[in-house]
Amino acid sequence: MICTKCGALMDQTDKDSSSGRVIREYLCRNCGIYRLEDDGVALWKVLHDAREEDEAERAAQAATTAAPEPASPFPNSRTSLLQRLTRLFPLRK
Repeated sequence: MICTKCGALMDQTDKDSSSGRVIREYLCRNCGIYRLEDDGVALWKVLHDAREEDEAERAAQAATTAAPEPASPFPNSRTSLLQRLTRLFPLRK
């Protein structure tokens, strides 16, 4: 970045993107002017928001297209385990 006061090249002293925006700090070594520059939305923020949207869409789609539970071969839950097994494997006489 060029200094607006003296026209010298300014040094970047810090770059912060923790707020979701890229903020760069510049300092002119000649005249001591300090400037902040906002470069817009940080890349990690864009990717994070896109991932959250995709997960929300997948959850909504899974909720609408959920397969129905398969029918139980034993709809009456009061039957005992022995009765269920004897129906599956009848005893021969």
